Amino acid sequence: QAKNSLHATTSIYNSLASDELTITSNLPQYDVYLKNQIPANNTSNPFSGFYKVIYSCNAAIEGLEDNSTIAEVTRNQYIGEAKFNRALCYFYLSNLYGGVPLITSTDVGISSTAPREDSSKIYDQIQTDLKDAIIKLSPDYNTGSMGRSRANKWAASALLARVYLYQRDYINAGKLASDIINSGLYNLLDNPAGIFIKDNSETILQWDNNATEGNNDLAANANQNPPSYIVTSSLLNSFEANDLRKTTWIGSKIYNNQIYYYPFKFTSTAATSAERYVVLRLSEQYLIRAEAEAMQNHLNEAIADVNYIRLRHGGLATPLPIPVDQSHCMGLILHERRVDLFTEGMHRWFDLKRLNKIDEVMQAEKPDTWTSTASLYPIPLSDLQRNPNLTQNPGY
Repeated sequence: QAKNSLHATTSIYNSLASDELTITSNLPQYDVYLKNQIPANNTSNPFSGFYKVIYSCNAAIEGLEDNSTIAEVTRNQYIGEAKFNRALCYFYLSNLYGGVPLITSTDVGISSTAPREDSSKIYDQIQTDLKDAIIKLSPDYNTGSMGRSRANKWAASALLARVYLYQRDYINAGKLASDIINSGLYNLLDNPAGIFIKDNSETILQWDNNATEGNNDLAANANQNPPSYIVTSSLLNSFEANDLRKTTWIGSKIYNNQIYYYPFKFTSTAATSAERYVVLRLSEQYLIRAEAEAMQNHLNEAIADVNYIRLRHGGLATPLPIPVDQSHCMGLILHERRVDLFTEGMHRWFDLKRLNKIDEVMQAEKPDTWTSTASLYPIPLSDLQRNPNLTQNPGY
């Protein structure tokens, strides 16, 4: 369920909403995201999908916490996974919609009339869930053939490091990121082509393909004429010369004498593919630590992490010099986040918002359609009609 809410279409919609992707067709379901004009009755809105996952997590937690028939180590693993997935859903809900209802039980009488809570309260619950998950989850991947497709202690730590960064708790963000980097379980790959292959050493958490579904809808681009989703000029031009991530992760195709550049991180839609949807990977932790160091004015340490990613993923052997100040350093980190994490898990959309750059960037990217209120998605009309205590976001 979590995969269905987060992976293919939701990542695509956020890439369209930001400055990563545009489209070659005028299909209304994509056009509203591209123009940042999502109607409240839009059926692709992921709001309810996240709450379906949260309900399943709540049911699992309630059923397991006082269950003495399951071995404690197994019970802890299951509870830890449920709390991790609940925290992940609330992280995305909070960043997409702002304040949302906080539901931690299966009691329909509570959930059906729950009001929106302030984002700070949502983040408190996310932290509580992840800290408990870190305690309960195994530090290894001891789930047999499931490999890295189920959360462990380090997956919960990786998400918590991201949460600390978003909350500007730079000391804890940097410490947790360092713990993961130094755990001995993970290594940055030299070739970006292998980053989405099952159980590679950079993956912290991935989701398996199911019987009918591959890892990401963007993979279908390679077989379409022209590709449905193409990268924006600003993204295409943001790569340094000879960056392997551009040559590996961006494909090109000539159709009707026009060249199209499309995202090619994901190359197969087949359920039997070796590719997986990667939820968390190590390079983000280097970028988290780099930003945490930069915000503490440790510019040498910050740029060292950026240069390491550029070398390993981009094949860029000439290091960037030490930035002249914090602002310059943050610009380099944001750039590196863009070229390394594009079209994955909504990073760009959230980065622009949390760093207060969304109006500046989006006004330049989409001067005819951008409005500031579009930085939050609308609460679906159907949920507003069911719950009298829900309120809509401004602008909808």
